[in-house]
Amino acid sequence: MDQYNEFLEQYALNNENYLKWRDIHKQQFGELFDSAFSGNDEAQIHFTAALIMISQRQFAKAQPILDLLESLCISDADTAAIYYFKGLNYECLENEAQMNEYYEKLRALSVPFTIVCQLHPYYRTAKFAQRASECTKAIHYYQKSLQFFDGITPNPAQASTVSMILYDIATVYLYEHKYNECERFLELSKQYNPSTNPQRDYVTAILYAVQGKRDESQKIIKKLNPLFKKSCELTVKAILEGRDPHYCVTTQDRSSYDSF
Repeated sequence: MDQYNEFLEQYALNNENYLKWRDIHKQQFGELFDSAFSGNDEAQIHFTAALIMISQRQFAKAQPILDLLESLCISDADTAAIYYFKGLNYECLENEAQMNEYYEKLRALSVPFTIVCQLHPYYRTAKFAQRASECTKAIHYYQKSLQFFDGITPNPAQASTVSMILYDIATVYLYEHKYNECERFLELSKQYNPSTNPQRDYVTAILYAVQGKRDESQKIIKKLNPLFKKSCELTVKAILEGRDPHYCVTTQDRSSYDSF
């Protein structure tokens, strides 16, 4: 056993590449990763290996390691980490049933954690559904993502995530022409994070244009940075002139239809 522990220390725990990956995952996942399997060096090595595989999109290879680690959990910190990463791995595998199972186990465990919005439970699935114009599915998973904040006072990082998810819901409602709901969720987003958000301002300018609030829309556009300003100007101009194919009812010009 002493020789085995010496092997772990010499070839794994103090390995420069291993330490680099530990640091990368700690920066990305914080305490959710760093607190898992405290005192169990061998489990930490396997855990890190599984996350490397996930990072390299080798999701199928990561799964049996995560399955093994689930049987080694002895604390809530261990269990929360495994529930999250199994949920994330199933999400990447597009296995919604298993994803739901492990994310709901994580939510029921009620272990607080802070993670960037892009890696928050259900967010990836919601975002891909939105890109595919599956609006009902997108709203469903954005709302499930928000359920992780039920009953808590979010810290600043968590409040930023809540704000972003609420903004995303607003953009789905804008796409669906549900403008009152869009405006409501934009306001909720501002309540959780009132600092300037160029993307949110862009969407608000478009919403105001659709609602006929020309002056309010123009005020926002003037404050946008160049990256967003030109695009927003063109879209708002088309909306106000009744020419935008998505936000306006446009008359088809069929004068060349026969010759075409």
